Amino acid sequence: MPPESQNPRVVGSSPRTGDLALGKRIAARREELGMSRKDLASATDLSYPYIAQLETGYRLPSAKHQMTLSRVLGMSLDDLFATAEKLPALRSAGAPARSARPSIDEAIERAVQELETLPASVRMEALSRVQMQVMAGVVEDRSRSTS
Repeated sequence: MPPESQNPRVVGSSPRTGDLALGKRIAARREELGMSRKDLASATDLSYPYIAQLETGYRLPSAKHQMTLSRVLGMSLDDLFATAEKLPALRSAGAPARSARPSIDEAIERAVQELETLPASVRMEALSRVQMQVMAGVVEDRSRSTS
């Protein structure tokens, strides 16, 4: 028996770091739109192998590519990542606000409106900076709570 058949781990293979359910949503929506992987790659300015890796769950889309994919596929990020049903409602519909703090949806809508006022050429950079600042705040909050 050859040594490689004794060891099921193939040399040079990469572990899956993606999300197969996300990949299936991307593929299903792409097919609904009558697009091939090549069409999606072209429409998003991403490579065909990258699209294939997303759809097969071998990788997750980077933060800078998430909005592009959702826009081309005509899906919200909540729909693309199936997060809407996982997030707790901050306020039920019609319930009086307990504070001036906006709901998740309201905060996202405000941020999107502000980002859309920027020239298209800098929106992704702005979104990336927002994400970095939010993540820095989360890390800082967690470090304070563990101290």
